[in-house]
Amino acid sequence: MSLQIVVGAIALVVVAWLAACAEAGLARVSSFRAEEAVKSGRRGGARLAQIAADPTRYLNLALLVRVACEMAAAALVTYACLQEFQATWQALLVAIGVMVLVSYVAVGVSPRTIGRQHPLNTATAAAYVLLPLARVLGPIPSLLILIGNALTPGKGFRRGPFASEAELRALVDLAEKESLI
Repeated sequence: MSLQIVVGAIALVVVAWLAACAEAGLARVSSFRAEEAVKSGRRGGARLAQIAADPTRYLNLALLVRVACEMAAAALVTYACLQEFQATWQALLVAIGVMVLVSYVAVGVSPRTIGRQHPLNTATAAAYVLLPLARVLGPIPSLLILIGNALTPGKGFRRGPFASEAELRALVDLAEKESLI
């Protein structure tokens, strides 16, 4: 097994972990909480407010990064297993088993728990990466959502189905701010 391939797969899983953590944190931070962070002088608060102003865009971007890194890591692990094992079916079973375990634990449970426990910290840290990344990748996440909507029966969601929790939190915060609740 090539050490470089395994190290590459591990690095991709780490980036996927960070993206999943960012997703969970961003979904928990509303524009109201971001404004409070700015008012309190929190480091990175202004960046967080930029992200919170358009959470759907940045949730979609974090999702794209996570999925791309998970899939690339799976491909690298599969390639490494195919080089290591004589039988193709054994290599594929090992690769599938490893990536299901890694994806579930390392990209599924762990980062989402941290993102939900520490939403301001994870969302603020994510803002430092997602803001410039959004400039570089531009409309790619939106284009992929359009393609997904075209393949989905019925009416799709123009900005993607991923931000409903963030939108709900923003509405609750707005209602709280307006003293409605």
